[in-house]
Amino acid sequence: MSIISSKAERLYPTLTIDSTHDALAQVYTSDDLQEAYMAGASRKPTDEEIKAGAKAFYEALKPDSYPQWDSDCALRAEYYDAMRLAVKAMQGKATEE
Repeated sequence: MSIISSKAERLYPTLTIDSTHDALAQVYTSDDLQEAYMAGASRKPTDEEIKAGAKAFYEALKPDSYPQWDSDCALRAEYYDAMRLAVKAMQGKATEE
């Protein structure tokens, strides 16, 4: 069982619905919610998310002699690539069985 599927089961445990209370029946089952959680956790990040993460790492780790992110930063593309690799590694670990 992967980290993501285990967490999905903890967050959305299988529920037994009493059929005599049809008016209160859930629209989505716990299986639907687990599937949605896993899909969201393993989705490809947007370019905007990659850029935000790369900027946060740059600002946190840069030496004082480096230019500000918003100036012409020659390393920006490398930070984007590094962020993509980091996210891929995290998702790979989270989805491995």
